[in-house]
Amino acid sequence: MKIILATPLMKERRADLQYIPLGLAYLASALKKAGHQVSILDVRAEKLDDAQVIARIEKDPPQLFGVSSNTCQIREATALLDLVRRRFPAITTVLGGPHISALPERTLQEQPSIDIGVVGEGEITVVELCAALEKDAPLRDIAGLVFRDGGDIVLTSPRAMIADIDSIPFPDRDAFPIAIYNSHIIEYMAKPITSVITTRGCPHQCTFCCKSVFGSKQRLRSAGNVIEELRVLIEEQHYREIHIIDDNFTFDTERARAICSEIIARGWKVYFSLTNGVRVNNFDDSLAALLRKAGFYSLWFGVESGDPEVLKGIKKGIQLDQVRRAVATAKRHGFFTGMFFIVGLPGSSPKSEEMSLALARELDPDVIGVGIFTSYPGSDLYNRASSSDWAHYRHDFSGHHFTGEQFDEAYILKQFDMLSQRFYFRPAYYTGLIRRHGMLGVRRIWINFKNFLFRRLNLQ
Repeated sequence: MKIILATPLMKERRADLQYIPLGLAYLASALKKAGHQVSILDVRAEKLDDAQVIARIEKDPPQLFGVSSNTCQIREATALLDLVRRRFPAITTVLGGPHISALPERTLQEQPSIDIGVVGEGEITVVELCAALEKDAPLRDIAGLVFRDGGDIVLTSPRAMIADIDSIPFPDRDAFPIAIYNSHIIEYMAKPITSVITTRGCPHQCTFCCKSVFGSKQRLRSAGNVIEELRVLIEEQHYREIHIIDDNFTFDTERARAICSEIIARGWKVYFSLTNGVRVNNFDDSLAALLRKAGFYSLWFGVESGDPEVLKGIKKGIQLDQVRRAVATAKRHGFFTGMFFIVGLPGSSPKSEEMSLALARELDPDVIGVGIFTSYPGSDLYNRASSSDWAHYRHDFSGHHFTGEQFDEAYILKQFDMLSQRFYFRPAYYTGLIRRHGMLGVRRIWINFKNFLFRRLNLQ
């Protein structure tokens, strides 16, 4: 079967377009292994307009056109599927990803251009789906689908999580425009760069987090499986820097140590970064030293708030003293250190945001990442949302309509700007960043300036 897997065009911050969509890359590998002909249409990275999309599809029309989407992309994803449906009515349209996994039946009700939805992990489901479509077989017995049957919408039984994630083929990165993604990388030491995910699922109970695809049980790739993928990337494909984007790479510290020890034993002269948030309660001097020796130079901590009552309310499961120790440890070992914060969390107040700012200034990391709380479908807090208009869910935070109950848009954007600007607009911050990290610090300062300017001018 001929298949196109596509990304939707979207307005977003520069930081959101750093890595290829590994989910689609994993699906491409699974489908190719099953004998299908798969191509990638990266509308998002290539900034393709409708005419270009149509021209690409017309060159070699597929039987199936699949798109993956989170909630922030859902309008653009469905617009892309609408285009395909209008121009190529014989093509089967499929949507997967976090949004439809959280709201399967509702998504099909709202979006008539979607024929079939993949709910949850997709590697096994899409292979079974394509086999059924080729044979014109019924879909009801395939777990993890939502589809139309006449005037009805049918949701099949849940797809069990893949227990042995070592069995999943490595993602197919070759069809993606790596150079475009690399041009958006904010923190790096060497190029080319790619991303790797070594775990699925997260056992922590943060109430703002969506787990509609990978679930709440953490499943680990073995150290040997991870090392083999790294070997292919480094020795065969010649990547010089790898960013590990797990929700929590260090959750199993013994596995993390085993991976680091093998990297060291192989003598790879490659840079590594932990970009997606390390838990502060299992990070210590010995692990920090081993990570540094293995080539890790950058890591981020998911802190979210400087208010202990807010942390308790969102079930973060950390203490501020642990944050202080972890950040101090990372800085002592020379890491480029980041802290994530979220403004507008349930139970927060202007005092809470001031406490976050005070904590950031006290610990003085190299960078902070500030997000706006949004009650995404699939999170515990979604039912508190005051809006179900998907236009309000914007990754770039432009014209953001707060999707919670406590605050209005003007207040949230004011707190967002306050935390960002009062941390960064300090002369000592910039001189310290350059002193500690040289050209990496200079690049970060340039990115900060461009992000501020683009936000002020409402540019992409």
